[in-house]
Order: sequence, then structure tokens, then C-alpha cells
Amino acid sequence: MKKRWVLAGGAALALGALPQIVGASGDFGCSPTWALGLSRYECAGSALIGPRNDTRVNMAWLMREKAAAAGGSGASYPDDDWDSADFGHVFVSWDSMQATFWPKPRGVDTIDYDEDSYAGTLCQTLVSGAEAFRAALASSKTIEPAEREVLSQARDLLEPACSGADAEPAWPSGVTSRAEEDYLDYLKGAQAFYAENFGGAAAIFEKLAESREPWVAETSRYMQARNALAASQVPAFGEWGWYDNGKVDRDRAAAGRTALNGYLKAYPEGRYAASATGLQRRALWLMGAQPPLSRIYDGMLARQPRQDKAVPGLIEEIEAKLFFTRGMSGGLDAPLTLATWDFARMRQTEPMMSEYVPQPLSAEELEAQAPVFADMPELYGYLKASQAFHVEKDYRRVLELLPDDARRGSYSPLAFSRQLLRGLALEQLNDPNAAGFWQQLAGGAKGLYQRPAVELALAMNWERSGDIARVFAKESPITEPDIRVMLLQQIAGPDLLRRQAGAAAATRIEREAALFILLYKELSRGRYADFVKDLAKVESGAHKNGWIGGWLGDVNHEVPLGLFTSGDRGQSYPCPALSQTARTLAKRSDDPGAQLCLAEFYRLNGFDDYLSDEGKREAAQLGGTPSLFPGDARTRADLYAGVLASPSASAEQTAYALYRSVMCYAPAGNNSCNPTDVPVSQREAWFKRLKRDYPKSKWAIKLKYYW
Repeated sequence: MKKRWVLAGGAALALGALPQIVGASGDFGCSPTWALGLSRYECAGSALIGPRNDTRVNMAWLMREKAAAAGGSGASYPDDDWDSADFGHVFVSWDSMQATFWPKPRGVDTIDYDEDSYAGTLCQTLVSGAEAFRAALASSKTIEPAEREVLSQARDLLEPACSGADAEPAWPSGVTSRAEEDYLDYLKGAQAFYAENFGGAAAIFEKLAESREPWVAETSRYMQARNALAASQVPAFGEWGWYDNGKVDRDRAAAGRTALNGYLKAYPEGRYAASATGLQRRALWLMGAQPPLSRIYDGMLARQPRQDKAVPGLIEEIEAKLFFTRGMSGGLDAPLTLATWDFARMRQTEPMMSEYVPQPLSAEELEAQAPVFADMPELYGYLKASQAFHVEKDYRRVLELLPDDARRGSYSPLAFSRQLLRGLALEQLNDPNAAGFWQQLAGGAKGLYQRPAVELALAMNWERSGDIARVFAKESPITEPDIRVMLLQQIAGPDLLRRQAGAAAATRIEREAALFILLYKELSRGRYADFVKDLAKVESGAHKNGWIGGWLGDVNHEVPLGLFTSGDRGQSYPCPALSQTARTLAKRSDDPGAQLCLAEFYRLNGFDDYLSDEGKREAAQLGGTPSLFPGDARTRADLYAGVLASPSASAEQTAYALYRSVMCYAPAGNNSCNPTDVPVSQREAWFKRLKRDYPKSKWAIKLKYYW
């Protein structure tokens, strides 16, 4: 099986060389932890530079530090997609950061797979090399027209090597001049290179480096380097194509770097000078020479215009070549790349990451890095404060390292992170001035993703101090829709929900969300009379389609209030309108038929997951304090249990409750009606009771299994 190497210069990547389990992004869609200051990695990062963020996000913030503000230059929040639907404007992944600061034109895919079938392999230069070869022939003063035609056709003999053919091409015979011989030998060397016969290619290119044909000599010098770098990777590929950078032949890689330097010395303005300069980074990576490689990358980050579309490619190359390689020992001595690696080392690392990330960064190690950051005292001070916060948990030390500077007019990414971390340390110390600090910081948090992060911190402060109503007060500084709706869904009591449902100053989505939450909580908490009164607030023609799973904070979707007035009733079990069911339950909460119809409403309109997710937020997250809405939710399983316990339930009602109780576990054996499973023995008992006591019921006939 042929092994394929990426050998292009510039910002070319070799992502296959990285263990994908540690790819810093993992952007396959995620629900963020709604809190700041996390010490563990998440695919949803924030404007706070630190261990939570994808390393590429941290690198991008640091790279943008040379600008006066984090936003600017026309950047704006991207449209939500499936991956980032739960982020709001508080969180940012590497993908969403690219869409924010380096957006692609609409309709442009990330990869055009039809553009070049050899992209990412040795043969990626097959087409461009043919063009260059024929152009050289055309400009040569020593090649006759007839020879030119023969050699031009012979260039096509290289393609089979890229398609896996092992046979030697039928090279043209009758070479009549030294110049023609050199061009033909060059083709033989290129064919050996594409066929991965690196030894044969090396011998040919070494001889041709002294050719009298200028193009042949220069190109052969360049190909000596490419060939050596490709040869150095042969031991790194295992039997099944797995790549282990630790097994690279570093002597050959060093020879490749020497050849690159030789080429650049001989041809400083040569036709391959840019590629050779880029390949020097690859050579250092293959050699495991991390310190000089980090210095090159730091220089590139410092010089790169922050709006340049090439920035994401450069950042991805740095991550692929410098971080998370097996046996990474550190030794970085350039500030931007070292700081990025330091933040990764502050993570609470999972065991599967241990072979890629060293032990947590100690204060002593960080102290020894002082010379590297001699010209960046603000960054160095922030690193020490971050280590104190995430590793040492020394929050007073954080305050010592990060003086209060919360009254600026605007903040760069680093300046903002310094103040945000200071505020989080105040929160950890239960400082009574924390809320005031957040309100001051909000005034200057003007960069993208900054103000929403401060609003999250302030909202959590008010939530934990019992002041949730301040979030929704007139002229509240908390305007981020996702934060407001999440607090309504998780924490708000009936009075606040009712008030926001009618608040003229609130957005339409917030008003509708508040009413939706109020109605479903009234239903699920047995406040049926209140439900009937508040149901009148649902406007005629309200939407029935919308996302109600998980939490209702997806503010880009319609709120499905119409479910309460005209939701699906189904056909298998007849029920009146939901309003009539609620009136019946208001008079008699244990009415068997009404309980079954309420359960039908939940089942047919997507409320099972919504009810099951209640009360599952971690205490340290937004919405993690106890709900202010009285009572506990009754799920569909609870309603069936109520019918089965009712002495007034009819045979039909009992049979249907038994059928549905078993079907809660179909087909995978997991309870879709309640967060808690019952034993299989209980499901078996329901099944047998249905078959024994109601054998002629259509539900007994229909049910074939229990799960």
C-alpha cells in the first residue's frame, strides 16, 4: 500500500500525523457548560484566554492582541449552525471563530474534493510540475523542437506512478544531446520520487544538480530536499498506514533541511524559494526541533495581518506541527507558542491525554520561563495568574497579580482576559464587590464575545444571591437573549414568568418563551386552574413547530406556543382539547382519563425529553440553583402510575396505562417517559398483567414484547 506524504511548503498540513483523540477542537456539535473559568477543555470556549479553550482559539486571541480591540474591521457574529446553536454569543469554538473573523464567501465549501485528486500527497505537484517542465522546455535555447515534443510527451509517463503502478515507464530512446539527456534524467528522478523510490531519486537529483541546464539544476537542488524529507518519513508509517512522528529518520530530515538551506543560499530569489522556506518548518518538525520551530511560528504570528484569510491555515499548521505530538517535551522558547502550550498544561487532563500533555504546569516551571516573556510582562503576569487560578486554586494570588482595571473604554483580548479572570477570583472568594466589578467591566467589554461573557458572570452572581429579578429589571445590563431565556426556563417562578410574558420591553421571543415555560410548568406541577387562565394569552395562529428539547434557549427558532392550543391529539386514544383536559384535572387531579390525555399530549408533542432534562444542571452553571417554581414535575411515567393506582380507572384506561408503561422502554430498553428506569421485572409484571387481566383489549393484542 502506498503511503502518502504532504510535502508542500507554506501552511500545508499533515493532520494525519496527529492523534485525532487530542485534536484540540472536536467540533462535532456540543452543549457548553454555562459557566466561566473552567479548568478543563471544552469544544465551546470563550473570550477568556485559558485552558478551557481550543488551543487554536487561544492562539488566535493572542495573535489578535496586537490590535487595539477584539472586534473591529467589520467582524460580526456568525449565523448559528447545528454545531453552535447552543453557544449564543457567550461561547466560541474554532469553527465559529473562523466564521467570525475570517468568514468564507457564502456557498464556498471548506474542501473541494474534485479540485485535485492528489491533494495532500507527494503527487500534488504532478500537474503544476508538468506545466513548469514544459515551460522550461519552451524557453530552453539548447533543446530542438523535435526533442521538445518528445520530452513533453514523456512527462505524461509520470502519472502511472501516482496511480500506484510499479512498472518502469517506456522512456523514449535515441537521445541526441546532453541537454535532452538531462531533461530526460530529470523525468526519471521525478518518476522515482512519485513512485517512492527515494534512493533512486536521490542519486539522479544529486547528479543533475550540476547540470548545465539552469532549470534542471535548480529544480534538482530543490527536489533533493523534498526527496530527503519524504524519505525520512518512511519508518514513521506502520503496516496499516498509521503514522508515528517519533519514528521519523531524523538524520534524513536534517539532511533535508541542509539541502533546503543549500538551495536558498544558491537561489535566494529562486523559483522555489517560498516553498523551500515553508519546507524548513516541516524539516524542523520532522527533526523534533521544537524550539527553533516555535520561534519561526511566533515570528509569523507577529507579522501576519490579523484579517488575512491565511491566518486560520497558519494557526492550524502550528497546532498540527508543534502541539500534541507524542513525546512532546516542551522546550519552546517563543512567547506566543509557549503561552499557548502553557494554557494547555493548566487543563484538568483526562487519562487518555496523558501521553500527549505533560504534568500540570508548576509555579516553579513558570517562574523559569521569565526570560521568554521579558518583553511581554502583561502576558507573563496573566500566565502566572492563570496558573494560580486553574492549578494552585490560589485566588488571592490572582488578585495580587491582576490589578483592578475594570473601567477602561475598551479591551484587547489579553487585557479583557486579565480582568475577567480577576472577577472570577473575586467570585471564588465570595467577595461582595464582585457584582459591582462585573457592572464596571461591562462598560468597556466591546469586543466580540466579551460583553456576553461579562453578562454571564453577572447573571450567575445575581442568581446565586437570590436577585434573579434584577436580570429582568428595567435597564438591566444583561441583554444576552440566551442568558435571559435560560434563567426563565431553569429558575424563574410563576410571577416572574407571567410578568415577562407580558413585558412590552422584552423581545417577542422572550415573551413567548416565558409564556411557554409558564404553561408547561403549570401543567406539569398540577396548577391546572392557573394553566386554563394563562392559556388565554396564546395568540391565535401561534406556531406549533419549534425546538423544545433540552432547553428553550435556542432563540433562533420559533417558540411552539401553538402546541397548547392545537397540538397533536393522535388517533389511537381519543382525547378532548388540552384546555378541557386541564379543566377536568383542575376539578379532580387524579381523574384517570384526564391523566392519560395529559400523558398523550406530552407523548405526541415532544415533551418527554424536555421534562426529563429538568433539574439536571450542575450547581456551578447558570441556572444551577433550585427552581423558584413550586412543586415537582410529573412526567408521563408518573401519570401512568397514577392511573394504575386509581380504583376508579376503567378496564380500557388501565389497559392503556399498562401498554404505555411498557412502551416507554421500546425499543432500546431505556425509559423515554422518565429519567429513572424501573427494573425489567416491573416491566414484565406490567406486561403479564395486561395479558392476564385484559386479554381482549386491543392494547394486549398489540403488545408483543416487553423491554
